[in-house]
Amino acid sequence: METLLLLIVIAAVCYWLFTRSRQTAAPIDITHLPAQFVVFDLETTGLDPSKHQIIEIGAIRVNRDSNQHDTYQNLVFAKRKLPKKIVELTGITDDLLKSDGVSLEEALNGFAAFVGDLRLVSFNTDFDLPFLHNAAAQHNLQFRNPTSCALKMARRAWPSRQSFRLADLARDGNLSLSNQHRALGDCERALHVYIAAASKLRSV
Repeated sequence: METLLLLIVIAAVCYWLFTRSRQTAAPIDITHLPAQFVVFDLETTGLDPSKHQIIEIGAIRVNRDSNQHDTYQNLVFAKRKLPKKIVELTGITDDLLKSDGVSLEEALNGFAAFVGDLRLVSFNTDFDLPFLHNAAAQHNLQFRNPTSCALKMARRAWPSRQSFRLADLARDGNLSLSNQHRALGDCERALHVYIAAASKLRSV
């Protein structure tokens, strides 16, 4: 567990930067967000949940009224040697999974205990949820949590944008691009996009 300081405050700055208008900047209102929710991200060996597997789960449990948020992260044993492109993309190696990884069942049980029945937010639910549900079904688990997709919200909030890649949204929000394609790093960026998009949509 670790503390992520001032995420909500930084999200206000992120929102201001996304609007790209110094003259119209206004304090961000987050009171409409759930009192607690979980932002999560999965790193996988590929794009097809029926063929590929989860190799990392990361999550941030957000308390709307506090600047201290809990985190969850686990690497997961890979059944097969990692594709070279995945190693290059994530920096996760076979040796790292062998030394630090846990079983998928252990990672999922820990994640389930961490999220409880809170809302699940991911940057791209069309990618993350099929992997999560497919993996959970293998171990007699179910995630029936309400969900929100930060990507879909961003498309509604800023329809004139040309790129909705997480890295581009983060860059435009002046957010750190360190630890790209690692679960917790992408969770932090997705959290900022979610808050900024939700606030933008509420202000329209």
